Amino acid sequence: MNANQESDPSGHASGALSQLLAGGDSRWTLQRRQWQERQLALPWPSDLLQSFCLRMSSRGMCVSQAMMLCDRRYALEQLGHAHNMGDEALRQMAMELFRHDESRQNIAARRGGVH
Repeated sequence: MNANQESDPSGHASGALSQLLAGGDSRWTLQRRQWQERQLALPWPSDLLQSFCLRMSSRGMCVSQAMMLCDRRYALEQLGHAHNMGDEALRQMAMELFRHDESRQNIAARRGGVH
């Protein structure tokens, strides 16, 4: 610890460091929010998605169902991994999920919902 930092009995830094951390919080809340380039994935068939995630797990890849639902880029990346793993059942699940996503995207585009 340097001369500008003090420590309370629990070992936590206090004083200047606490002020610096609190200032960072207030600066963060004032920042303009920026789009994160995430496109929502359209709903997947829940049974198929659960089976897909379990099968990926059995092959050593942890797949987040929540991320599959909220981040289309993540979802398509996982489908690509599954397609290339050499597991025919997993490849079929990935193809079915991809076809489902593609058909839902086409429907949404015709309605003007996806650009």
